[in-house]
Amino acid sequence: MDFALLKQLLEQAEEFERLGTAPGQPANLADFAAWLYGRTVASPEPRGPAAPPDVPSMPAEAEIGKLIIFLNRYARSYIRLGLAGTPLLTPDDFAYLATVMGHQPLSKTELIARNIHEKATGTEVIKRLLARGLVAEQPHATDRRSKLLTLTDAGGAVLRQVFGPMNQASQLIAGDLTPHERAQLLYLLQKLDAFHHPIFTGPRAESFEALLQHLPGHQEQEEK
Repeated sequence: MDFALLKQLLEQAEEFERLGTAPGQPANLADFAAWLYGRTVASPEPRGPAAPPDVPSMPAEAEIGKLIIFLNRYARSYIRLGLAGTPLLTPDDFAYLATVMGHQPLSKTELIARNIHEKATGTEVIKRLLARGLVAEQPHATDRRSKLLTLTDAGGAVLRQVFGPMNQASQLIAGDLTPHERAQLLYLLQKLDAFHHPIFTGPRAESFEALLQHLPGHQEQEEK
């Protein structure tokens, strides 16, 4: 056995327990593996010229936020090209139509919630799909105020037309990541989604200060 490697692993495990876990949360192997990978893998070369010495470097959290926004913009541009020549104008149009296909019948509220949208934004997407005859409304069996959405034959035909390009766009979005790196990124994104989803779907914060109550360790910091 390589005891030198074992010693390094033990040292990293101690560091992970000290820095890598949220207060009150037990450590687990998957989180440790993700944390260790992030510490040991070589970072890609930064794009563009280096910042002047007197300019402070961006915190990791700010860099994460910036890159997530950039990746969303890259993805939307690829998907828009893949949808060219179809009745679907935006990536949201495709996402909503595919969601209806997979979960119909769906109320408008359910459809909007599944796509993590504000009500006004989601309503506009649904209006476009209805106007193009890609989805249809039908009465709700028990709620007169609500209508259920189902996929039309035309909507199904459009989806069959775009599934190929959308799969290719997904491959392009994943870029040159290896299968292992894709699995690693998927795990981390799912972990972030599990953190943010209940915040988004729960009672709306009345202020930014109230929103910050969800920060890990925020309560402990306030008590100090």
